[in-house]
Amino acid sequence: MFQNYFKIAYRHLSKNRMFPAINVIGLAVGMSAFLLIIQYVRFERSYEDFHKNAGNINRITLDIYKGEEYVITDCEMYAPVGPLLTRELPEVIDFVRMYENGNLDVRVGEKRFYEKRIYMADPSIFSVFSYPVLYGDKATALSAPFQAAITETVAKKYFGRTDVVGESIEVGWNQYRIGAILEDVPQNTHLKFDILLSHATIAKLWNYKEDEFQGNNEYLYLLMAPGTDLALFNKKLQANSVRLRDKIGDDRLVADPLTDIHLYSSKSYEPEPNGSARSVYILLIIAVFILLIAWINYINLSTARAVERAREVGMRKVLGSRRYQLVFQFLSESAIVTTLASALALGLIYLCFPLFREFVGQPISRDLFRDTGFWKLLFALTALGALLAGLYPAFVLSSFEPVSVLKGKFRNSTHGLSLRKGLVIFQFASTAVLIVSMCTVYLQINYLQNYKLGMSIEQTLVLKAPTLYSDSVYHARSQSLRKDLQAIPAVHAIALSGAVPGLSLQSLSTTGNIFRKGQKTEDKGYIYYINNFDESFVPAFEMEFVAGRNFEGNENSPNHLIINEAALPALGSQTADEAIGSVLSFYDAEKTVIGVLRNFHHRSPKEKHLPMVFWYSNYADYFSLRINTGRITETVASVKETWSKVYPDAPFEFFFLDEAYNHQYKSDTQFGKVIAIFSALAVMIACLGLSGLSSFTILQRTKEIGIRKVMGASVPQIVSMLSGDFIRLVLIASLIALPAGYFLMEEWLSQYAVRINVNVWVFIVPFLLMIFISMLTVSIQTVKAAHTNPVNTLKNE
Repeated sequence: MFQNYFKIAYRHLSKNRMFPAINVIGLAVGMSAFLLIIQYVRFERSYEDFHKNAGNINRITLDIYKGEEYVITDCEMYAPVGPLLTRELPEVIDFVRMYENGNLDVRVGEKRFYEKRIYMADPSIFSVFSYPVLYGDKATALSAPFQAAITETVAKKYFGRTDVVGESIEVGWNQYRIGAILEDVPQNTHLKFDILLSHATIAKLWNYKEDEFQGNNEYLYLLMAPGTDLALFNKKLQANSVRLRDKIGDDRLVADPLTDIHLYSSKSYEPEPNGSARSVYILLIIAVFILLIAWINYINLSTARAVERAREVGMRKVLGSRRYQLVFQFLSESAIVTTLASALALGLIYLCFPLFREFVGQPISRDLFRDTGFWKLLFALTALGALLAGLYPAFVLSSFEPVSVLKGKFRNSTHGLSLRKGLVIFQFASTAVLIVSMCTVYLQINYLQNYKLGMSIEQTLVLKAPTLYSDSVYHARSQSLRKDLQAIPAVHAIALSGAVPGLSLQSLSTTGNIFRKGQKTEDKGYIYYINNFDESFVPAFEMEFVAGRNFEGNENSPNHLIINEAALPALGSQTADEAIGSVLSFYDAEKTVIGVLRNFHHRSPKEKHLPMVFWYSNYADYFSLRINTGRITETVASVKETWSKVYPDAPFEFFFLDEAYNHQYKSDTQFGKVIAIFSALAVMIACLGLSGLSSFTILQRTKEIGIRKVMGASVPQIVSMLSGDFIRLVLIASLIALPAGYFLMEEWLSQYAVRINVNVWVFIVPFLLMIFISMLTVSIQTVKAAHTNPVNTLKNE
C-alpha cells in the first residue's frame, strides 16, 4: 500500500514540475540556512566543552568596590587566593593560576619570532583542564622554575619535529627546558596559548612572592567538587572577602562557571574578546524564522494548488478512498518533496560551508559531515518538515466534498483562507524584523567606525619593540632607530609608548594606589589604567588638552603626570583646570599633574572611557610612525631596512593602527553580514509564499476576472483590485513587526556604550522595501491573469 502511495506521489510531482520545484528550492534554502546558523550557534555554545571537568570548573574574579560603590569587575586575581581557598573551603579540589606574559621574543638557534600567546601556569593545569599531552610527563612538565610546555605547532615551527622533550627554548632573556609537547589548543576556548611557562619561574624573575597580596595579575580557576551549589559557594566567597579585608580592601571575590565565560562575561582584562549571548540568540531566532518561513511557503503553495486537485480528490472518494488514505497520499508527496529538499540542502551546505566559515569568522569544524549531531538534526528536520509542512495541506485536500467538486463547485472554508493569510502575515512580519535588524546593525557599525575617537589613528605604522636588550642598550638603540627613521622622507613623526590604542587591555597596567595629596590611603578603590609615552605621542596622535600642557622631554618630565578627563572625578577634581598643579602619589612617588587630555577612546567606542594616567618615558614597547601612505610598500621596505641595521637579530613586526583598531569591530561586522545574507534569503522564500497565495487567489477568482473584463474593467483596475488584499497583509505584518523589531534591537544595542537611537527610518525603509517586493511578486501573477482572454475563462458557463 505504501509503495502505491509513493508511486502516485512521484507521478503527480513529475507531471506538475513547476510547483514541486519551487517547493524543493524554498525548503532546501530554508533548511540549509537553518543548519548553517545552527552550526555557528553550536560552536559558540561549545566553548570549554572539551574539558572533562568543564561543568565543575569556576573562574574567580574580583568585583572592585570603593566603599559600597561598585567600580568594575577585574578578571585577574591575587596569587595567594588560589592556595588559600583550596585550604579553607572543602568544595575546592584544586586550583590553577595563569599569568599572561605574551609579546616576547622566542628563539631556538637562528629561528626567532614574537609569540603573543604565552602564559605562566601552575603544574595543576593538566589536572584541572584537559589538554592532551603528546610527549613528556604532565605531572612534572611545569613543576620547577624555567620549565616549559609547548604545542605541537610551536615545536614544528622552531625544531621541525614534535618530540623535543628535554630541548631548550629561549623566551625573553631566559632559557627554558621543554617538559611536555601538547596538542594544539582547540579554538573553542577563551584561554588560547602556544607556550606555557612554569608558574614557579615568576618568583625567580621578579620580586614577586606567591604568598603575598602584591597585585591582582593572574587568572584563577578552581576545580570544584561535583554538585557544588554556585550560589552558596559565592556566599562563602563573600565571607572570605570580608576576612581578607586587610589584604584586598572592599573588593569581593566572585565565582563564575567556566562554560559561561565566552558568551556571558565582558569584564576587564578578559584573556580575549568574548562572544555575545545576545548575538547568538538573535541568530538562533533568525534561523527559526527562516525555517518556519520555508515551511509556511510549502503550505501556501500546496493549498494554492487545491483547486487543480479538487476533481482528483472527488473521484478518489467516489471510488471508495477513505480520508486517512488520502491524508497518507498527500503526506507521501510531502515526504518526497522534503527528502529532495534535504538532499539539495546538503549540496548547498557542502558548496557554501567554506564561504560560511570565512563569512562568520569562526573556525567551525570542517568535519561537519562526520558530525553525528548534524545528521540527527538533518533527519529530524526532514521528518518534522514532512509532517508539519504536509499535514495541513493533506487535511485540507482530503476534506473536499465529492459531489461539490465534481460539479465544479469548489468551496473553500473561511477558516482555511484566514489561516493562509495569517501565515503570510507571519512570513512578512518575520522578514520585516530581519530587515529592521539588518538596518540597525549596519547603522550601528557605521556609527562606531565613523565616531570621533578624540585622536587620529590613520596613516600610522606601529613597530613592536624588541624585548631582548637590557635597558641601557635598548635606550641607546631606540634613540638611534628614531634618528634613522626620521631621515626617511615619508615618516613625518615618531612616538614611543608602552601601549597604543586599540590593543587589548593587557598592554596597559592598572592600579588603585593613586592618591591626590591629602587623600587618605584607605580611600583606594578606583582603578586607573596606566600608559607611558614620550613628548611626541600626544602631537603624533593629534590629541587635545582640555587644560595644561604636554611633556617637554627634559629632566623634569619624569616628575610629571598627564591624566584624562575620565580620571578627574576619582582624583577629586571638579574641573580640568583645578587638577593642574595637583600632586599625586604615584607608585609611592609624588608627581605633579601638568596636563588633562580630552577623553579619547583607547579602546573602541563600544566601551566606556577609561580613567587613564600617563607618565613620561622614552623606553617603550611600541614605535608609532605617522607616514605618508602614498607609496606604502616602498615606505615599509625602507623602515624594515632601517630596523635591520639597528636590530639585526630582532624580528621585524609591524601593523597599521587603523586596521588593528578596527579589528575590534570584526565580530559586529560579521554579525551584520550574517543578518544581511540570511535576511535576503528570508525575503526570497517569503516572496515564494506570496506568489503561492496570489496564485491561489487568482485561481479562485478567475471567472470574476473574466466577468469584470467583459463589463469593461481595464487591466490596471484588475491589477489594483487583486493587489489590494496583499498590500493589506503587508501593512498588518509591518504593524506586528514594529514592536518586535524595536525590542530586539534595543536589547542588542544595550551592550554598547556609544550607540545609535533606533529612529523611524529604520522601520520606514523595511516597510517600503516589503511593499515594493510584494507588489513586484504579486504583479507577475495579477498582470498575467488580467491579460487572460475572458472567453477562455467563461466558455463553460
